[in-house]
Amino acid sequence: MKKSSFLTSIFLFLALAAVSCKSPQEYLKSFGTPEQIPDQSAYSQTEPFPDVDCTVIYGANGDQAFGGNNEDSPDPNTMIWFIPPEPGKYGMALVGYDDFVWQGGVNDQGLFFDGLAVSEKVHVAQGEKPRYPGSLTMKALEECADVNCVKRLFEEYHAYDEWAHQFMFGDARGDSLIIEPTVMIEGGAPFQVATNFYQSRTDINACRNCDRYWKARNFFEKEDPLSAELIRDILDEVHLEGDYPTQYSSIYDLKKGLIYLYLFHNYGNEVIFDLDEELAKGYHAHYLADLFPGNPAYLEIAQPEWDQLAEEREKYRSVDLDPEQFSSYLGDYVGPEDYNPLFPYYSIAVERGELVLKMIPDKAWMNLEASSSTTFFHLSEMIEFEITFLPDDQGAVNQFIFRYLDHDYLFTRTDPTQLLDSSEAAVQESGPKGPEFWAKFMDPITRFLSTKTFMLLAVVVGLILLQSLLGYFRSRLV
Repeated sequence: MKKSSFLTSIFLFLALAAVSCKSPQEYLKSFGTPEQIPDQSAYSQTEPFPDVDCTVIYGANGDQAFGGNNEDSPDPNTMIWFIPPEPGKYGMALVGYDDFVWQGGVNDQGLFFDGLAVSEKVHVAQGEKPRYPGSLTMKALEECADVNCVKRLFEEYHAYDEWAHQFMFGDARGDSLIIEPTVMIEGGAPFQVATNFYQSRTDINACRNCDRYWKARNFFEKEDPLSAELIRDILDEVHLEGDYPTQYSSIYDLKKGLIYLYLFHNYGNEVIFDLDEELAKGYHAHYLADLFPGNPAYLEIAQPEWDQLAEEREKYRSVDLDPEQFSSYLGDYVGPEDYNPLFPYYSIAVERGELVLKMIPDKAWMNLEASSSTTFFHLSEMIEFEITFLPDDQGAVNQFIFRYLDHDYLFTRTDPTQLLDSSEAAVQESGPKGPEFWAKFMDPITRFLSTKTFMLLAVVVGLILLQSLLGYFRSRLV
């Protein structure tokens, strides 16, 4: 099991998440003011890109529309969730990793999306846009029936301060869209392809390591009839093995509402879901491994992970609690003053009968198993931690201790509405910071970092940790 410091894990995990007959530059649409768009000449156009972390494709003609994705990752614990419609929200299917760490999906209107990691980080100023307090991609899937709606959402809201990813959306009407940090690249019929580089900043004709992009594009240009089989053959052609194998592939027939799934790049064995039929069953989920017969290549990498999790689980004593006991724990909490997450608060909630820690309001829900009436643990391939709730003399719970790798973090109950309001007010009221502000801000940090021992330790540990974890968590950033 891979582990890191909690703050680093959460940062990498949350930071998060054009191909047509025309040049991508013809489709560039600004998210903000011109000065927020980096000078494209400042980026190398011939540097190689790491051949990891997913391929997303879209193909359409007048009668058909398909989306497809390869999910490339070392994590074998993959799932599919079916979430029925609610008032104001479309029904959907999501695919990704356990703990509700979804990576892509499709709704009952024929809109699909998936995210792709990119090695280049891009900072985006918030400007005048309101910050959306959750995943904007989930909001799009809940509320949008077509790409034009998605485009309006990303134009209206500030999604991330820092991007190391991008998204592709496609709909049943023949339109598609790649969303990069500061531009959108319109596509649609006959096809669009996205891999792990920003097309607005890369000369695709000079790119030295864009093999998957060109392989997928060449398949589309063969003029083979558009079909689910063609999308499958493209995904097979660009699948990966080795350290970042293709864990699953998904194909969405956006006109018919069908989902085709393949486990661990075995394209001779497929499972097909009818989305409407699955949504009619209510909420349910499947581990993808349970949907397919034994796959020796998959089990070779998955079984050691499962064995290690089973071994670590033996140190915990799981007990059954009446769910009514959870009520005093529910709510929103903030960490200590020196705790600086990307989202201002975390939530304890009940979802589908299970107590969970929500790291994002609509993504990354870590199930909590009881080991006593006040102590809960979470154990997964991604992270392992304990939470101990602290009732006062009257039995009210306003704090919990988050324990990770022998470190304790005290979280305190908060009012998220006030927290968000004050945060937004601070953004609106604050202008450029002057020297006095930055001096006051930096002085205590400078003193803290002044010891040679700390500086050496921080540099060595930080570099090793970030380099080793960046590739592993990048596929989950979106």
